Amino acid sequence: MEKKTLICIALAAMALLSCSKNELGKAGDSVKELKTDFYTMTVNGDAGFENFLKQGGAASTDELADYLGNMLSVGPFGKLECNLQPGDFACSALHVENPTGGQMMGRNFDWDNCKAMVIRSFPKNAYASVSTANLDFLGFGPDYQPKGMINQFKATAAVYVPMDGINEKGVVIADLMAGDKELTDQNDETKANLTTTTAIRLVLNYAADVDEALDLLGQYNIHSDIGSAHHFIIADAKGASVAVEWVSGEMVVTPTDVLNNHYLCSAKQGIGSGEESWTHESKLLELRAAANGVMNSSQLTDAMFEVLSLPDASYYGGTQWTIVYDLTECSATYHWRRDRAQWFRFFAGKDITADGKE
Repeated sequence: MEKKTLICIALAAMALLSCSKNELGKAGDSVKELKTDFYTMTVNGDAGFENFLKQGGAASTDELADYLGNMLSVGPFGKLECNLQPGDFACSALHVENPTGGQMMGRNFDWDNCKAMVIRSFPKNAYASVSTANLDFLGFGPDYQPKGMINQFKATAAVYVPMDGINEKGVVIADLMAGDKELTDQNDETKANLTTTTAIRLVLNYAADVDEALDLLGQYNIHSDIGSAHHFIIADAKGASVAVEWVSGEMVVTPTDVLNNHYLCSAKQGIGSGEESWTHESKLLELRAAANGVMNSSQLTDAMFEVLSLPDASYYGGTQWTIVYDLTECSATYHWRRDRAQWFRFFAGKDITADGKE
């Protein structure tokens, strides 16, 4: 082989390496598999989210997919497509106080068997956070796994599709199905646009409490991801806990400590997605009342395991992840696919993780 050819190959390899080691490349390199279909990734930066907001956000899942495809294509692998495919999911959430006076929240994410990513985010101009993304929503195909250089790099798009999370200020936000098919599609021409999942990223990056979260959401047009109405539960370290719902294009806020898959606001009270939603709500309210609203982390975990979807396991799906958030220490403790014994703990704002068995 000619010397000139060898030099060209070496330069090309160096260029590829330098491209792959930018913010997104380094995030991709950090991907680790915790259990089958359950991964973690560390992002030292905001993965372009500040720029996403400055250019107007996205008014639909298709617009977000275009933005993410362009973002990924700046990397070393050429054109990479992103075809977001969020779907319906059933979930539960419970907010309590712990015995020392701090705040905690439990969250179950119930869906088909999927691949999930815990994202530890350390943006320069925003709050650090721990969040969870369903990687199937990225639309990279049923066989996609974040393994190998290209697929790990593609996984950085998950920063934009969190289902839940906690930031370093102790703000927790989680997305649940609201109970019908009324899509939120606000169209104030003076406001930029956000989809449901990018609204969650906005709150995690910039809200220090529930009031700030609500103010931020009110500054944007919110647009439902594909197919269904969504509502959020948002809680903070001060003890506030609210449901955020959208009815006829208007945001409605209802104080609550429990949220499932039916509306809480008076305009749509009683509209829900199925009997399981009310059964789970009733059980959580019963457990919370029996404890006078005070539980330690083990008791809260037990409570969330009382309302698992398909608790005896299924090849099809069920509760994919259970999280117990400590809003004082800003941590998230995960149980993957109904495994009560094994846990993984991440701390927002700190480069600390832990895992173990009970």
